[in-house]
Amino acid sequence: MYCGSLELEITNTQYGALQSSVSAVNTVLPILGGLFIDAFGTNSGSLIATSLIMVGNLIISLSTHMQSFSTMVVGRILYGLGSGSITVVQETILGSWFKGKGLAITIAIQITTSRIASFLSMGTAIPIANRFGFYGAAFWANFVVCALSFGINLVYIGSMRRIHRNTPQHLLDRLRTKHKFNPRLVLFLFGVYWMIIVESFTLGGGWNSFLHINSELIKLRFGVNDAVAAWSASVSQIMPIFLVPFLGWFFDLYGLRTDMLVFSTSAFTFSMLLLGFSKVNPLVGLVVFSISLALGPLAEITAISLILPSSSLGTGLGIYKSAMNTGSTIVDIVVGVLQDRGSRLLEESAHSYDYVMAFFVAWGALSTIAAGMIFLIDRFKWHSLLRSNASDRKEAYHMAKSKINRPMLYATASNWRDYVAPWNFVPLIVLGCMLVISWILFAMKLA
Repeated sequence: MYCGSLELEITNTQYGALQSSVSAVNTVLPILGGLFIDAFGTNSGSLIATSLIMVGNLIISLSTHMQSFSTMVVGRILYGLGSGSITVVQETILGSWFKGKGLAITIAIQITTSRIASFLSMGTAIPIANRFGFYGAAFWANFVVCALSFGINLVYIGSMRRIHRNTPQHLLDRLRTKHKFNPRLVLFLFGVYWMIIVESFTLGGGWNSFLHINSELIKLRFGVNDAVAAWSASVSQIMPIFLVPFLGWFFDLYGLRTDMLVFSTSAFTFSMLLLGFSKVNPLVGLVVFSISLALGPLAEITAISLILPSSSLGTGLGIYKSAMNTGSTIVDIVVGVLQDRGSRLLEESAHSYDYVMAFFVAWGALSTIAAGMIFLIDRFKWHSLLRSNASDRKEAYHMAKSKINRPMLYATASNWRDYVAPWNFVPLIVLGCMLVISWILFAMKLA
């Protein structure tokens, strides 16, 4: 957190609040965005999302001239409103077009593209700032890229409209029927889906928060300078770029999504132990972390796309993203508090991250338990659909098809209330409580 807090002269806790401003707004928006996408389609959703991203980055760029923390937070919030939704739009499009074969590799390409953009953004920010003698120049470069993205989205929307005009009406009617959404579907989503949401909350929150502090951790814990710390920290972003495309092919051919999810959570926990409580070269721990970061999202997103019907895919992915951002918001702020406490007690020593890393180890252990439960539910309740390879997946999907279609049948039935049990509300109540807690923490630390 060193660079950001230095420029704005704020504490680690405030910087944690700034980092969590994006995830905070995306605790709610992806759900609303997913509902919107399911109801009105991806074209409208993508247009709104790219507009918010562009405007948000414009405000952030302007805030660098004003030296205004509050203005930057406003820009980050608008950016967050768009960035969370655009991911749901992309994954909904891919999940609707590809079921089973080809799904993992297409999601992998989407994730890889995002990682490359993040890596290039981090790698070019300082050179751009040095070239123009002003750190805000990097933000203006980012705004230009976002404006270009908005233009490309307009081209995509125009292309889709031309395709629709050239598609026979009876085929369009079939597609609309297939993708017709009923909001009552959320009451009948499966237990294995909600366990994936728990995994998103724990593991996703841990990933995102660690990426915010890994550079300073390496600097203080291992006694290296800023340049070496930044280079070492970038390893956690570089490895997934090369691993994810291979993993997409692997998941499509061999399956084993639940196995890899358990391995991902275990790798995260082990990497936190290495980086926090050993003298092993930090590159080893960062490589182990990057393996977790490569495996987990791909396994989770493709699993959701396999078990949810197309009509509720946008909402399902929106809840997934919401849970991840809720976890990120809470963990960001908890880490900021623990870091400030450790810094005060230990005077910015190599041990000032001890509290933080102990928390990450415990958090990783919790996510490993959730992953193990997903493995068992898939094995005994879903005919190993998420674990099946390419040759067995069709049979497993056929055996689970009635279960996959059950939410739509229940939601559209005239007597749908008869199918609602008290436990159907439990996941929604828990998610709602976590949303409220994340916003309370965010408001307290931003004040």
